[in-house]
Amino acid sequence: MEFKWRIFAVALVFSSVIGVLSNVSLFIFRMFDLTPEVYRWITFAISIVTFFVSPALLFACLYLMGRKIDLVAEFPSVAVPLFLGSWIGHLIGYFPLQFIYIALYGSTFVGPWGLWFIWYAFISAFSSEFFVGFAALSMAYIARKRSL
Repeated sequence: MEFKWRIFAVALVFSSVIGVLSNVSLFIFRMFDLTPEVYRWITFAISIVTFFVSPALLFACLYLMGRKIDLVAEFPSVAVPLFLGSWIGHLIGYFPLQFIYIALYGSTFVGPWGLWFIWYAFISAFSSEFFVGFAALSMAYIARKRSL
C-alpha cells in the first residue's frame, strides 16, 4: 500500500482551515465586544467562506486529483490518507484555538474538559471533509471509467 501524500496534504489543509474558520467567530465576538447583529453578519460571512472552502473547493481539488487514480485498485492507499488528513486537520484547526480561548477568557463549560476533548476528537474523525473528499474521488473514478 502506497500512502498518497498529496491526498493527505489536501485533506489536512482544508480540514485545518475549516476547523479554524468554524471557531474564529468566538474570538471576534469576545475581542471586539460586538453587538449581536454585527456578530450575526460576521458569522454569516464566515459561513459563506466556509462553504466555498469546503465542500466546493475541496471537492474540485480532489476531483481533479482523483481523475488519475484507480480507486478500486488503490482503495486503502487513498481512503486512509483522506481519513487521516481530515481527522488530523480538524484537530489542528480546533484544539489550539480552544486552548487559547480557555487561557484568555476562561471557561463557561461546566463538566469534565478531558471528556469533551476526547468526544470531539472522536466525532471529528467523521468530518464532512472526509465524505466530500471521498465523494469527489468516487465521482472522478466513475467519470474516468465511463470515458474509457
